[in-house]
Amino acid sequence: MTATNEVVSTEYPPAVTFDTLAAAQELRGAGLDDRQAEAIVTTVSRAMSETVATKSDLELQSVAMKKDLESHSAAIRAEMEAHSAAMEKKLQLHSAAMKAALELQGTEIRAEMDLLRVKMEGDMKALRTELKGDMAALENRIILKLGGLMVTMTFLLLALGPFYFRWVMSLAAA
Repeated sequence: MTATNEVVSTEYPPAVTFDTLAAAQELRGAGLDDRQAEAIVTTVSRAMSETVATKSDLELQSVAMKKDLESHSAAIRAEMEAHSAAMEKKLQLHSAAMKAALELQGTEIRAEMDLLRVKMEGDMKALRTELKGDMAALENRIILKLGGLMVTMTFLLLALGPFYFRWVMSLAAA
């Protein structure tokens, strides 16, 4: 049976330790002939080598999974960094746009204030001119009224002056 063990070992290397000779002897002891016992042992050995995982299989799988995980982690990290950079760029663009909009708005407000100042200065100048004209007209009216009053007083003095002078003299003589 050692020849069978070697044939099974070289054709289908067992993934786990399986004593094919002991298994074949046990089957022969149960009443099976050599060919049946060897066929059953070969089938069981093959099934175990193809389906049962060994410690080294698990270690290889673990290493492969770690590499995959590291690869995926690196890809995710790179993607996150790219998204972060894109978001930062968008933020800078929006910030620049907001700053430009605010500066434009500030410029517009300054321009409106300058227009209002110019308009107010023009209005003030027009008011001053109008006020000067009104004051000159008022001054002329006052001068005319005072002139009229002076003429009236002069005529009164001339008309009443001799009578007044005689009356004052008569008072002084009495």
